[in-house]
Amino acid sequence: MEGITSFGNKSLPHFSGVAVQESPAKKLLQCGNLTGNARRVRDLAADLYNLIQEWNAQHLLGVQILNIITSMKLPVLIEGGAEGSSQIYPEGLQEQCEQLNEVVQTMNEIVGQLRAVTQQMYSVGKLEKLQNINKTPLFLTWSSDRYGQVSEEVYEAYALELRAKNRVKNNIAHCSTKAAIMYHVATWVHQPYIDTNVDLLVESLLHETGHRCYH
Repeated sequence: MEGITSFGNKSLPHFSGVAVQESPAKKLLQCGNLTGNARRVRDLAADLYNLIQEWNAQHLLGVQILNIITSMKLPVLIEGGAEGSSQIYPEGLQEQCEQLNEVVQTMNEIVGQLRAVTQQMYSVGKLEKLQNINKTPLFLTWSSDRYGQVSEEVYEAYALELRAKNRVKNNIAHCSTKAAIMYHVATWVHQPYIDTNVDLLVESLLHETGHRCYH
């Protein structure tokens, strides 16, 4: 039955409760109580995010090392004038290159772990199908196999970027022109394979699994 509720100087209609379908977002408010496949996917999404944060830290460390290498080499890189000269290998360069190699090795391990996350995401999707429950979203809207697909796209982007990082690491010490060294530094800094689409995929994964809250 409709009634009237007082609200300041106004009177607003008051309606009796209406039963509605439970929002799937309620699952996200209970993430701490998740079990089974949903809990596994949510934990894997957190692992993927944390691995990307580790990558970002190594990326910035690499930028610092490349800045040092650039400051060491630029004084003698004058339009190819130092080509073939031992001056392109200043004292202390070897140490910086070894540090850059360590950064790339850590990035290699991170990419390997991203691959493992992808495989585990796909495994959850296969398990959902075997249990014949894959038609019900684990969280909001994604099908169970979508988590593996997204993780794979992210992994592949970082794997391609790792190849670029390796090229920079292998060639930076031997650059004999200013243009060459600046090209390699820019390649490292801008990370062309990790584009806005990759960032969007990661954010979508975090939203879907409740690590990012909707407002």
